[in-house]
Amino acid sequence: MQSLHSNSDRAAIPAISVVMTFHREQVLANFALLGFLRVRTAAEAAGIAVELVAVLDSADEETTRIVTSHPAIRHDDQILRVQNGDLAASRNDGIASAHALYIAILDGDDYYSKNWLTEALRTAEAAAGRVIVHPELTVSFGAVHCVAETFDMDRGNYPMASCMMVHPWISCSFGLRDIYKQHPYQPTRLRETGFGFEDWHWNLETVADGIRHVTAPKTALFYRRKASSMVTEMAQGGAIVRPSRFFDEPERWKEAAYGGSGVMR
Repeated sequence: MQSLHSNSDRAAIPAISVVMTFHREQVLANFALLGFLRVRTAAEAAGIAVELVAVLDSADEETTRIVTSHPAIRHDDQILRVQNGDLAASRNDGIASAHALYIAILDGDDYYSKNWLTEALRTAEAAAGRVIVHPELTVSFGAVHCVAETFDMDRGNYPMASCMMVHPWISCSFGLRDIYKQHPYQPTRLRETGFGFEDWHWNLETVADGIRHVTAPKTALFYRRKASSMVTEMAQGGAIVRPSRFFDEPERWKEAAYGGSGVMR
């Protein structure tokens, strides 16, 4: 792993480290970083210091050029060059290099409402117990156009057993760095293993450890849906979710998070 920028001269530890992964987005990386700049500007206006950890995983020349020369990148941000060929491993590398107490996971071709980091931090700090925060809405554009509300374990009812067949959360997440370090993303390597959906597995593993998934009010992920993507490749290839404690020990997460009911309350 090669670091192109280092924040060894950082004057103060940031409140949030944004781990943003890039592969072969090319010009889309430019738009995503402009979107990130808008989010960081809003957070800093609220007094929240934000570090960017950009992870270039086997990135092509154009994507690398755009990210490394982008005006949104500051001298005390980090740019990591890795050759993982795996989104889960790249996120883990970014998390390992992050300095902040809180981590935000972003993708290099999506957009986020400008209040995302501000409201995610406020939600996490106000929560009782350990939580993972997601945007309240997912606004899909591109190959698919739709708006979906994210399930919140502290509001409404949702049968947790449905998580065995449906993934109720999204990849965009926010939480304490310790949670991400205690629960690293697991590589998929679909063609070798048949496993896929690293975010689904990660979310289930955290639920199995009694961590609640909640939403930050009035926030949104603007999710770029492509006709061909890693998710569609996994679905078409018949990928399955890795084995998880969620399936092995349902009594553990039921008692820890729901008082034995198995229903979000």
